[in-house]
Amino acid sequence: MTKWVAEAIFSLFLLALGIVYWVAATPLVGRGTQVIGPAHFPRALSVFLILLAGFNLFRVISQQTKISHKFTFDITVFAGILTFGLYIYLIPIVGYFYVTPVFAVCIMLLMGYRKPLQIFLLSGGFTLVAYLIFYRLMMVRLPV
Repeated sequence: MTKWVAEAIFSLFLLALGIVYWVAATPLVGRGTQVIGPAHFPRALSVFLILLAGFNLFRVISQQTKISHKFTFDITVFAGILTFGLYIYLIPIVGYFYVTPVFAVCIMLLMGYRKPLQIFLLSGGFTLVAYLIFYRLMMVRLPV
């Protein structure tokens, strides 16, 4: 096994370990009367573990790409994944109808659309159609 494969596997293991710590701290969320409860310290550690393992995995893959051009890594794919994760995280906090147009604009910019009128009409139009069909017509409870 080559060195970069071993480092990538170890980074993936640390990513999984960070996710396990995050999930394991879930029962501690409701305990305590303080603003910062007992779940915040293990979750903060898991966030740092996930971020550092992700950066290490990114570093290993980018170094391997420079050495041999067998493996290509596109930064827009990584940015799209991060944008989608942030979108899922922000929906319950901010609301579906506020986050969706911003998400649509970001994704269209990542995909290469550069016409501002088209971007804003599509993102606003999609949100309006989702509001009318799902929220008003079908009475689907969306996190607003």
